[in-house]
Amino acid sequence: MHKIYFIILLIGLFSACIEVVDLDVEETPQELVVNCFFTEGQPFVVNVSRLAAYPDLTDRNLEDATVSIYENDILKGTLKHTENGIYTRNSISPTYGNMYSIKVEVPGYPTATASDTIPEKVSIQECNYRQNAGVDEEGDPYGEIITSFTDHPNVKYYSIQIYSRWEKPLYDQNGYPAGSEVIWYPIEQTSFDPVIIAEGITKNDYCTYFVFNDALFFNRNYKLTVNASSEYESNDKLKVLLETGTANYYQYRKRLLKHEPYSYEDPFKPYSPVPLYSNVSGGQGIFAGYQRDIYYLNFSE
Repeated sequence: MHKIYFIILLIGLFSACIEVVDLDVEETPQELVVNCFFTEGQPFVVNVSRLAAYPDLTDRNLEDATVSIYENDILKGTLKHTENGIYTRNSISPTYGNMYSIKVEVPGYPTATASDTIPEKVSIQECNYRQNAGVDEEGDPYGEIITSFTDHPNVKYYSIQIYSRWEKPLYDQNGYPAGSEVIWYPIEQTSFDPVIIAEGITKNDYCTYFVFNDALFFNRNYKLTVNASSEYESNDKLKVLLETGTANYYQYRKRLLKHEPYSYEDPFKPYSPVPLYSNVSGGQGIFAGYQRDIYYLNFSE
């Protein structure tokens, strides 16, 4: 009996300590999220989803959108939903020199619109690899990849990304070798190049791509240096992607680069991500054009 009275007393004490607190929680606006990077000769591929708070784990992709593409303010056509909120149509693709606009309509949501163009393409003139170029702070050697190109007067924003090749072995149903499949995957890179450092990237930042502008090499040739592994062999191959982008492309990818490294596990790098850039009116997301040049770096050369 004494135990029962004691438990009842504890319940009464804890109940007396409970206080109802009204929290002013900002509601998530009813908005569309529209994402599309587009380039010359490739069909528009647009993802349409809805803005939702973090605890909402339901599917955010929307399948009932009307996605219209305009070329120089003239309707070029509407895209067709394929799967997972992806809209595309093989017959609708952009070309250099035109302005493109998108209008996305979904019942119950404000109409989302955005516009952008495709920048001029800049080609890679030469790409070289220097093995054992230095040693990092942990004592590990690294190699340098030097990419040479010439800036154009009408181009301002760039991105560079490097992919490594892996030949994945394939096997038949009996477990015998059946050839291989080539898989390209982005490699992490660092850089001491002043052009990259000027973007707020430190020498210790490992990224799968870099974005930069031409403020330090306007209208002239430049050799951009990034650091990668020093363990490539003679039969290895790298794929170097040099992209030119519009201001919208640059702003979004630069914010994304700073947004992704934040970690909720590290108390000295708290989870406080950088807000992403958006050029979508009436919603969120990105609609931006770019051009790409690819250089295959063979180590047997």
